[in-house]
Amino acid sequence: MSYSVRMRVGELDLNVRQVGSGAPFLWAHGLLSSIEAEDALDLLQWRHFPASLRLVRYDARGHGDSAPGAQAGWDVLGQDMLTLATTLGESRFVAGGWSMGCASALHAALLAPARIDGLVLMLPPSLWEARVAQAARYRRAIALAQVMGPARFARLVASEAGAALPPWLLNAAPHLAARARHGMRQLSAPALLTLYQGAAASDLPPRAALAALGAIPALIVGWTGDPVHPLESARELQRLLPRSSLFIAQNHDDVLSIPARLRAFVQATARRA
Repeated sequence: MSYSVRMRVGELDLNVRQVGSGAPFLWAHGLLSSIEAEDALDLLQWRHFPASLRLVRYDARGHGDSAPGAQAGWDVLGQDMLTLATTLGESRFVAGGWSMGCASALHAALLAPARIDGLVLMLPPSLWEARVAQAARYRRAIALAQVMGPARFARLVASEAGAALPPWLLNAAPHLAARARHGMRQLSAPALLTLYQGAAASDLPPRAALAALGAIPALIVGWTGDPVHPLESARELQRLLPRSSLFIAQNHDDVLSIPARLRAFVQATARRA
């Protein structure tokens, strides 16, 4: 049985949901998403996650039912993941996430590689050279919010939630657009601006820093036709992480296979106490 609680994690109160028991898997959602939004979209089918493992999901700072923070950069989010694991009494865990959550998991691993048993890196965001253009888009969004007014801008962002999915996926499963809009809770306007500022200022450290993760097994998942989550990021991470495997979804059937691939990797990687 799953349950959600408000938990003090560092200086913040985070909304945390846990299910199962055993070796822990901590999962972080994407930018502007939440536990509720992921459940509405249901692409990862968390209800089928093995009860023999401890699945820990949480609303990142400023998202869902979690309190906002003064900063929201990827490095801060990575530290939040580590602090949450410590608060839960877990010294080691498998870390994973989608988009911003993928970056959060990578930063957690870079901060404390000895604590990470495995990495699930789904839809890596734009990184390194490609991050320059993506950061500029976030800065333009911040400027637009200042013109429109933060509250109106927050409503616009929520209304366009489905546009983040690739066109081929929406063509195959058009219901996903409505699910994405339904699942996205109205974000507070001040928190939204902080999240965009954090995204604009974020990146991974230089490629050479990822050598510290060379002993950690990783599952990398990408899909085609998504400029916010370019395949170049997924392929470059595979090149830099010697114990990684890469799966690229190119159609709806491929997407439907992702939850089973994720579960199999975590079951094979998680360490029992």
